[in-house]
Amino acid sequence: MKIAWVVPVGLLLLALGCGGPLVMLPGGSLSGTLTSTPSDWAFTDAVETVQLETRPEDPYSVNIWGVAVDDRFFIVSGRGMESAWAQHIAADPNVKLRVGSDLYELRAIRSEDSAVRERFLTALTAKYEDFDPDAQDSSNAILYHLEAR
Repeated sequence: MKIAWVVPVGLLLLALGCGGPLVMLPGGSLSGTLTSTPSDWAFTDAVETVQLETRPEDPYSVNIWGVAVDDRFFIVSGRGMESAWAQHIAADPNVKLRVGSDLYELRAIRSEDSAVRERFLTALTAKYEDFDPDAQDSSNAILYHLEAR
């Protein structure tokens, strides 16, 4: 019976060693093809989950939702500063974003414009059918747009 655990545990350890995040577990440094920052992020409308890497000196990566609004790409920390990656951005806004196999070196900029926030929520609700803005406590949410370094 002990042998039955060897393969699943081995596969899990292999996956964790690959650097990037694994479902809900954070990972380390992201790999991919370094690509110049696009002028229009609309192509991400077809991508459900992207990977965000923070803390360049000790890379920390997570799977995250994001949407394109007004030719910019936005992410949100629904847990505010309780989120480890939001704390990392507060210390150093330099991030990497992986969309598919493309990797972008970016800077996360906090966005507090209420009109942008409304357009973001509209885009988020349209893209993610499971997202219900009325069921969320957005009082602590921090919105970021990502721009070229």
